[in-house]
Amino acid sequence: MKMINTNLSPVDPNAVSQIKLVDGSLMPQAAMGTFHSDNPDLMKGMEDIVIEAIRLGYRHIDCATAYQNEEIVGQAIEKSIKSGLVKREDLFILSKLWNKNMKPDEVIPALKKTLIDLKVDYLDMYVVHWPWSNFHEPGSSGDALNDHAVPYIHEDFMEVWDKMTELKRLGLVKNIGTSNQTRKTIDLLLRDTDDFNRPTYNQMELHPLFQQKEFVQFLIENKIAPSGYMSLGSPRRPGRDRFPEHQSDMQHHIIQSISAQTGLTPPQVCLAWAHQRENNQVGYVSMAERSDWIKSNLLGATQNVLSNEQFQLIDGNNTEENPGINTNNRLIWGQVFLWPEAKYLGHPRYVLWDDHQIFETKSDYDEFRKAFKDFYKVWKSTVYNLDFTS
Repeated sequence: MKMINTNLSPVDPNAVSQIKLVDGSLMPQAAMGTFHSDNPDLMKGMEDIVIEAIRLGYRHIDCATAYQNEEIVGQAIEKSIKSGLVKREDLFILSKLWNKNMKPDEVIPALKKTLIDLKVDYLDMYVVHWPWSNFHEPGSSGDALNDHAVPYIHEDFMEVWDKMTELKRLGLVKNIGTSNQTRKTIDLLLRDTDDFNRPTYNQMELHPLFQQKEFVQFLIENKIAPSGYMSLGSPRRPGRDRFPEHQSDMQHHIIQSISAQTGLTPPQVCLAWAHQRENNQVGYVSMAERSDWIKSNLLGATQNVLSNEQFQLIDGNNTEENPGINTNNRLIWGQVFLWPEAKYLGHPRYVLWDDHQIFETKSDYDEFRKAFKDFYKVWKSTVYNLDFTS
């Protein structure tokens, strides 16, 4: 099957919905994702895929150091500009600071490396990928753990955020944002920032079966643009992020029913919901490698195609009769990032997201660790039939 079809007509970029950031700048609602680092076959074609996405009308490109392909994406951006497909100022380029570089003295060098790889002079948005320095090696399995991992320590995060702020002052990034945060960590960040260095964006897992409505509304109320990854339920996500209890968004009977009614494909139905929620003020990232899929994903951000009734079947209307299809079906648990004490205090797949282990300072965490060691000794010696694997 031919993946790239340059005879396919493009989408008018001006028809794509824009989200106004707090500084007044505009961000295209639909972003072309570039996360294919766990799929070697797609890595080979990434340059052509990104060029085709730009040709077809994408102006928002979602990148990250962790995806291990920014040099390839940069070649695509450079070729697209040189060939006249697009001007740099018409692109909205976002990248993310990887956890391994979440040290105050590594933030600026990491950004400069990203700029070199992407072959641009500035980023429109630079995002802290995760809220701590925990990291896994590329290709890690789902049970991988690292001795260096720690829970969220606000003092540590703010040291990194100060450097993010410096990047903005230097003009190397226009906006700074976050990703994979919780309500509590965003509360702490808002408490300790001002109009200049507040976060303007938060990327999070969002799809029809995992809607995070309260958090999305909180972000909008605080003038932080929410944007969703895994917009289609990420059917090709790495094996480490697959669990037996996971459900498929595109196979849900409501999505299938609306698809049959409208003639839209299940992916188009999912993205139509993503586009229409909160009056078109929630971004979405989607990935595709075929021209027709790339164009279809972008078209989702150009017009409202679901009727109010169809939209509410997915979203709900706050009644018992129509609760919507949100099932809290979180796909990304981040279990490869867990710290030593995490799995002993609750189900390991919930610890990252329940805000039970958040600390203001390093000394607070040191005190907790010391107390935990004593607690663990007593627990281990007294509890009946202790099983740490469950």
